[in-house]
Amino acid sequence: MKNLMLVSLLLLSQLVTAQALDKNQLSEADKTFQQEVMRANHIPQLLQVAEGTLKKDELKRHLMVWQRLAALQPNNPQFQYQLAKAYALMDDKTGAYNALVKLQNAGLSYEVDEVDAFTNIQGTKVYDYIVDGMADNAAHYGEGKVVATVDDSFSGMLFENIVYDKNNQRFLLASIRSGEIYQINQQGKLSSFITDANAEKGPWGAVDMVLSQDNKSLWVASAAMPQYNGFSEQNMGAAMMSHYRLSDGELIKRYEFKNIETPQLLSALHVGQKGILYFLNVFDQTIYQLNPNSEQPVKVIAIPGLSAVKAITSNADDSYLYVADFEKGLFIVDTSTSKIGTLDPQGERFFTGINDLFYVDGDLIGIQSGISPARLMRFDLAQDLAIKMSFPLEASHEAFVTLGNGTIADDSIYYVANSQWEKMDLGGNLIEGEQWQPLKIMKSPLAYRLEEHMESQKRMEEIKKKRGIK
Repeated sequence: MKNLMLVSLLLLSQLVTAQALDKNQLSEADKTFQQEVMRANHIPQLLQVAEGTLKKDELKRHLMVWQRLAALQPNNPQFQYQLAKAYALMDDKTGAYNALVKLQNAGLSYEVDEVDAFTNIQGTKVYDYIVDGMADNAAHYGEGKVVATVDDSFSGMLFENIVYDKNNQRFLLASIRSGEIYQINQQGKLSSFITDANAEKGPWGAVDMVLSQDNKSLWVASAAMPQYNGFSEQNMGAAMMSHYRLSDGELIKRYEFKNIETPQLLSALHVGQKGILYFLNVFDQTIYQLNPNSEQPVKVIAIPGLSAVKAITSNADDSYLYVADFEKGLFIVDTSTSKIGTLDPQGERFFTGINDLFYVDGDLIGIQSGISPARLMRFDLAQDLAIKMSFPLEASHEAFVTLGNGTIADDSIYYVANSQWEKMDLGGNLIEGEQWQPLKIMKSPLAYRLEEHMESQKRMEEIKKKRGIK
């Protein structure tokens, strides 16, 4: 009933903006500008133009640019929010309301009521509905809890990746700063586990790690990057993969991939069901696979169109890879054909901001840190090819700051609630005015209110079937 009321209010709001249509007619110069903008595809350049038009108070052109940006990346909620602002500045209530309602219906929450840009669209029932809805979406949802803490005297070691060793009931944390692998035991005590980093010959900073399928070994990707203590001009761009025995940290084998051109930065590690190690080389934007008993990786697919890939996972038989790009959303790769497609072809969902991804019981679990509010999401897949429904597992927890990466163990996901990465400058130094905070590791159930959501999905499908909606 509430949604029906909203639709009615939106239709009425079109009458309110009718008076503004005449003044929005375009001059010949504006038409030329619009044509140029519609041909543009370079996001950074368009963002600069958007900023420039706003400074010059060229509000019509400012709106044109954000319309183009939102069309280029329809699943980017920040772009949708800025589009709503651009409409509001033009006193286009319908455009602003529709953009904001799209965010609200996706469970997101952005500041509206005290933002100057939205002054023109205040004072209506639709506006009040949106403000109340945004507040509701900002409330805590889920039953996660903090299960381990790293003291702030160690959090500057940059533990950006964790795994849970259930055989020994301990967390393992990879340090980009020192290249060491630390462990947290059942009593919460932090100690070194693997300490073989070497600035001259490697390994270097521990960029990523993943457990083997049998939970008996650990893969660690290391690289010489500015945040690593031993970084120098001599080792810049160097990277390697190391394979360790999990029980005692003993080295099994090191891999230096000569068939991949330098510089190298290996990340997004994932071990498939067949024991294949998948990973991304950030510098050539290519996914590789290292087959068992192989010395060198094989190219799976080059994805130059995706420049912010954060995570890779695969389905039960490794026939599909799922790729999370922080800026562009979720994609699927057919491993037999090396063809890639989007999991949101209609641009209807907000899949950006995902920094880690897992395949669990036919669904995808995503850690979505780059939206507001940050949240854990479960994506219900249809035959591993399309997302039928998505719903949150955890959102707006009081411990959430910037979500880091995670790991799956049994029926739970463990993850970093407050990554310290954004406290540094490009050289790896603590930004002036910032300070390290105790690092918190959280645990959330993978099936929170799952039956309720699935029942809701079933009812929706029945309604669509009765109405002849596909």
